[in-house]
Amino acid sequence: MANKPSARTHRMKPLEGLNLTPMIDMVTNLMFFLMMFASVMPVVMIDAPLPKVASTADEIKQAKKDENKQELAISINAQGISVRGVGGSKSFPLGVDGKYPTKELHAYLVGLHTKRPTDHEITLLPSDEVPYEVMISVMDASRELESGDPGYQAVPPDVVHKPESAQFNRLFPDVSIGGV
Repeated sequence: MANKPSARTHRMKPLEGLNLTPMIDMVTNLMFFLMMFASVMPVVMIDAPLPKVASTADEIKQAKKDENKQELAISINAQGISVRGVGGSKSFPLGVDGKYPTKELHAYLVGLHTKRPTDHEITLLPSDEVPYEVMISVMDASRELESGDPGYQAVPPDVVHKPESAQFNRLFPDVSIGGV
């Protein structure tokens, strides 16, 4: 039998559906802890800009002017290291112990730098299987002159702890990573 109109309830029925309030509370708490631990974890950045692309007329003129620069590219793969440039290429296979020959690479780059001391750019082309530590050691071998290298200058004592000391003994300081 049908209910009389006076017997019907006029209260609203509760909404049926998913209650998102506990999930929002949980996400808010997780964000707090993630932000707190993000400031504790060390972040390491490699100072390696992307290769430059000429976009303005002045940059194109400068690029044509710099055609005589040696375009050095260091390829790193599982077999070893190879250097390609204007003057040809040279390969450095892995050592007997399986280590990359960064000392031989450094000596070769010093020889190239003595021929053209105004060039400062080099491109690093690592393959996917190359470990991060190897990339860093190749970058270190190509950036600075060591104490026995030709052209090495001792940093004056009054400049040692100042930012100007970074300008001494530079080999190829502008390392860019390509092929990424």
